[in-house]
This record gives sequence, C-alpha cells and structure tokens, in this order.
Amino acid sequence: MKIKTISYQRVVNLGNYESKRLELFAELQEGEDEEVAISALMEKVERNVAKQSFLLIEIQDLKKEIKDLQKELAELESKKDKLTTVQQPDPDNIPFESGDTSKSTGDIPDGF
Repeated sequence: MKIKTISYQRVVNLGNYESKRLELFAELQEGEDEEVAISALMEKVERNVAKQSFLLIEIQDLKKEIKDLQKELAELESKKDKLTTVQQPDPDNIPFESGDTSKSTGDIPDGF
C-alpha cells in the first residue's frame, strides 16, 4: 500500500456547546518515512492547538474580567449619583433663629 496523503485533526471543546477544529493535510514525498511524517504532522497540530487554546483561555479570562469591571463601575457610578444628590439645607427652614447663638435658652434661670 502506498500512502500519498496524510491528515491529522484535533477538535477542542470550548464549552457552551462550541468547539474549534484544526486539521492539517500533508502530501508525502517519494521515499519519505510515513511514521515520521505522521508524527511531525501530529506535533504541528498539537502545538498549534495548545497555543490557540492558551489564547482562547486568555480571551475568556479577559472577557470575564471586563464584565466584572463593568459591573463594579456601574455600582460605583450608582454610589456616586447617590453621594452627589445630597440635599442642601433650605435656608428658609433653619431650626433656630439667626443672631447671637451664645446665649442659652434652656431651663437655667438668669443670674447663675
């Protein structure tokens, strides 16, 4: 049997019912060792899958971090809005009369 073409395929489960597929084909040259070619092709696919998987994991981690930061930002903006909407006292509704506040109007009789 003479093998002319080889292929190797790897499917990676990404979660959430998604997967990524990488398949490479190689054409064997006259006199090329099939086992060596198969091993080389497999190694190439696995190396690329590992690199891509690492990048996908990084991307997923960064997306999660962005989502967490957006949530934190929204919470901080909500708190900021509450802090900036502090009511200023109404100058017409002051609970004491203006003027000299050093005199006491309590129950202590004058002369003491």
